Amino acid sequence: MAWQVIIGRVALRDLQRIRDFIARDNPTVAVSFCQRLLDRAEALREFPELGGHLRERPGARFSVVGSYLIVYRVDQAAATVRVLRFWHGARERRRLQR
Repeated sequence: MAWQVIIGRVALRDLQRIRDFIARDNPTVAVSFCQRLLDRAEALREFPELGGHLRERPGARFSVVGSYLIVYRVDQAAATVRVLRFWHGARERRRLQR
């Protein structure tokens, strides 16, 4: 069964910031890396419980792409995966609670 993947508003803003940051050095890499993040998020459609649990945000899971975490929540009843954040691993994880 394929689940629906929803990229949240804050996650879309994160993605834009990631692209802008990387594009300062290499616009082509920025686009391809952000596509890689989106592709991994879309893969959750088939494997929604792929990632580990995120201690800083109860009920959330994460998947790793390079130095980034894709933070998401699975809704079993609605068969949806909501991507909450694209988060760089070096950033303070305590802020993920928001």
